[in-house]
Amino acid sequence: MSRCSRIRLVAVATQKFVAEVASDALQHCKARQDAVVKDKRDKQQRDKRLILTMDDLSKSLREYGVNVKHQYFADSPSTGIDPLLERILEFDHVCI
Repeated sequence: MSRCSRIRLVAVATQKFVAEVASDALQHCKARQDAVVKDKRDKQQRDKRLILTMDDLSKSLREYGVNVKHQYFADSPSTGIDPLLERILEFDHVCI
């Protein structure tokens, strides 16, 4: 098997894996949103867009043995900033 053939084989396998994970995540998304609609039967659902969340993707990947730890991002603009940089920003606010 030539090097080019191996690269193509890996590329096709990767594409198949990503497609299957995306399809499974879409199914999780549809199931989640259908559950929300059943809970809120009285309200008209105007928006038919599907919103794929990290939880949908995590559930799909878990079925293939991939555990994803996603970070929680709070509403604070300083979330995820280096503590030293955060102190500098706080100092700038005090000086102004």
